[in-house]
Amino acid sequence: MEPNVFIDKLAGNPESLKDQFRRSFSLLSLFDDFERSNAIFIKPNLTYPVYKKGVTTRKAFVESLVSALREISTTTKIYIGEGEGGYNSFSMTKAMYNMGFFDIEMKYPNLKIVNLSKLASREVQLKAKGESYFLNLPALILDEIDFSISCPLPKVHCMTKITLSYKNQWGCLPDVMRLKNHYMFDHIISKISDALKFKYAFLDGKYGLNNNGPMVGDPVEVNWFVASNSLGAFDMIVSEMMGFDWRKIGQLKMAAKYGFMPKREDIDVIGDIESLKRKFVLRRDLWNYPALAAFRSNKLTHLFYFSRWAKLLHDIMYTFRKRPIEE
Repeated sequence: MEPNVFIDKLAGNPESLKDQFRRSFSLLSLFDDFERSNAIFIKPNLTYPVYKKGVTTRKAFVESLVSALREISTTTKIYIGEGEGGYNSFSMTKAMYNMGFFDIEMKYPNLKIVNLSKLASREVQLKAKGESYFLNLPALILDEIDFSISCPLPKVHCMTKITLSYKNQWGCLPDVMRLKNHYMFDHIISKISDALKFKYAFLDGKYGLNNNGPMVGDPVEVNWFVASNSLGAFDMIVSEMMGFDWRKIGQLKMAAKYGFMPKREDIDVIGDIESLKRKFVLRRDLWNYPALAAFRSNKLTHLFYFSRWAKLLHDIMYTFRKRPIEE
């Protein structure tokens, strides 16, 4: 199917938002896909222990998506989940309680909230940089899910420049120290998304995050609704709306190399991009640069996070700055 991207100004109330989802389902041919599926997975971006504007996907956005899907079928199982990760990570189960996602589980039939780091995983083999690369992915998605949906926000990111529908899948890695794979990020994230059957993307564009990210920065209200049946097309178009050239984004350059990015002229864009564009910028601070060096280097990652010096190095750093989840 040709890559379609639906763009609109985000609806301001739940019923109107649900109607936007209905219209996008029709344009993306999602109706039949969902009706014939046994189970699907929805991945919000929950990279903070409580709701934070421009940082975490809103519970109300995901609930409107679920409500619209439930009008198609009540028998298709829906899973909503995220994994724990990062140095000094927080409990994702508690975070999902804090943000109200378990209320959705209680309200809708055949729906389950899952912490991917608490479920069984299985080792998979990916091809990256001409070699085999092994990592663990959730067995639930590999074995039971027919297709997956990514629900990111428009954010800048101090390591990857932006975080959209592909980057959102990093949270599917169940390893709480998944950062050990950072040096391979650009080479594997689109292949991880493909292995986990991510087929659709819906942007929670009430707020974006500007200047720095993914957890600190300046929230900006943009009120974008973007939906696509191609993660590559979605990231290309939303990058354009944010003022970024996708060809200069490492993860998307590699996705193009692997055949996941369609040609711009082949994307059917429904909606007015020009009227919704808003320029985003990335301004890295001093502390971002050593972290960026570690992000790109397997050896520095080991030194900063896994060596006997790791705790001392972080204790020194946090005498001069707040820990990210405290900011």
